[in-house]
Amino acid sequence: MFSRLRDFATRHRRKFIVTGVLVGGTYVAIKYAQRKLIEYQTRQAREFFEKTKRMQHFETTEHTCNKVIIGMGTELYAAIIRECNTNALLDQLRQNPPNKLELWEEMKIVAFTRLTTFIYASSMLVIALRVQMNLLGGYLYQDVTLERKQIAEELKQQYLSLIGYFIHDGGLSELIRIIRAKVLVVMKTLPLSKRFSLSDIEQLFWTLQMAINSDVGDPIAKMASYLLPPQVPEYNTVGPLLQKMYNETLDLLESDDAASVCSNSICRGFSLTVDAIAESIGETLTQTQKATSSEENKTTQRGDGGDVATANSILSINSVEMALAKLIPIVSGLTSQGFDEKSRPQNLATSLITFYMVDEKSKVFGANVYETFSST
Repeated sequence: MFSRLRDFATRHRRKFIVTGVLVGGTYVAIKYAQRKLIEYQTRQAREFFEKTKRMQHFETTEHTCNKVIIGMGTELYAAIIRECNTNALLDQLRQNPPNKLELWEEMKIVAFTRLTTFIYASSMLVIALRVQMNLLGGYLYQDVTLERKQIAEELKQQYLSLIGYFIHDGGLSELIRIIRAKVLVVMKTLPLSKRFSLSDIEQLFWTLQMAINSDVGDPIAKMASYLLPPQVPEYNTVGPLLQKMYNETLDLLESDDAASVCSNSICRGFSLTVDAIAESIGETLTQTQKATSSEENKTTQRGDGGDVATANSILSINSVEMALAKLIPIVSGLTSQGFDEKSRPQNLATSLITFYMVDEKSKVFGANVYETFSST
């Protein structure tokens, strides 16, 4: 019996070997595949949790960034109003002085300078804060994931204080000087009696933009020179990392992406301004029309008992023309107040900051900065 089994095994030895190899290979392959699947699932789960944690940290950074934007936006507008103050001019004009024409000419320059500065400065501030907060957020995320303490509180405070140069240490004053010079060139030949339609106002703003952007001190191309000090302050006590973060911020603000976002925001800011002017003109004309309407037109009723809307009540804003002298108080009034989140409808300052804060291009730019510095 054993001899028959031995003979059978001998005759079919190759089959047993091949079968053994196949079974063993299949077992090994299955085990290998199971191990790789477990490793893949573990890696996917780790990446998912990593992505979720990073997203939550980014959202927290964005929320903090928006709060900082509102706080510093309020501070920025107050500084602009201080440097481009029209109160003294208005007080003198109310006294009907002999140099009234000169005062109105100065009022014209100050009003348009202040308005244009609002648009440029708020866009530049939002971009700078997005860069700073997301760059810092990326470093802080690395501290958390790598379990280190590279960003101390003192470093954080000194880095964020760099933007104070723009509002308090000369950056804003230089921006106002550039803008005022261009406003003076563009508007000095425009008489107060010249009449403007909305399309004329749009063309005026476009001319101002082109004049400012073509200057050697172009605020878009040289944004960083207005926003940041020329070098890290001497009081720096936190070592070379602050210098490294300063250089990285400088590079980001001088990038084409930052310039593109800033240019787009400024164009949209002027569009918001034209809308606000149109609304103010409409309100002014409506009030004038009501004041001059006859009592008969006010009390005329339709056959069904309703009020009759006269043809004169239908205003075509686009066809209206207004003298520059009457346009100046409107322009000045748009920028006479700072940020006020509770104002309804929102004033221009609030609308500008709110728009720049939620602008998709600005948010994507900030997200890219965070992604770069949280993953390196």
